[in-house]
Amino acid sequence: MGLATTLRGAVAAMLLLPSAAQAEFAVYGEVELAGLARVNWPLSRVALLDAMVCNVNGPDGFLTVRSGPDTSFPKVRAFNRLAILTVDIREWSGNWVRIVDGYRTVTQNGISQPVKELPVYGWAHTGYLCDFYH
Repeated sequence: MGLATTLRGAVAAMLLLPSAAQAEFAVYGEVELAGLARVNWPLSRVALLDAMVCNVNGPDGFLTVRSGPDTSFPKVRAFNRLAILTVDIREWSGNWVRIVDGYRTVTQNGISQPVKELPVYGWAHTGYLCDFYH
């Protein structure tokens, strides 16, 4: 069994784990959120993919990137809805994935703005990362 087969099996098993967040399908201004990004990651042939922060409509209103793959790890940075995070889909731990960078091209309401770099390196829960169209 090759590494690709093992990796696909591990990712598929992770997708079956329960998640605190449901897929968000919504339109905010110029942006359409198209459900949880992790669903399509096993189909990707590239390691680094962009996903948009979603499912943060509750009291906190943000996604926290942490230094490790669990809520017990220190906070690195917080992101509001529609920030774009670059994920390394080769690095998973449960429902957490490695984040290698961040940026913003739209406001929280989905209106275009100049690109704003949001440097970050850490881990985020996959239940708050959506595929998107802009």
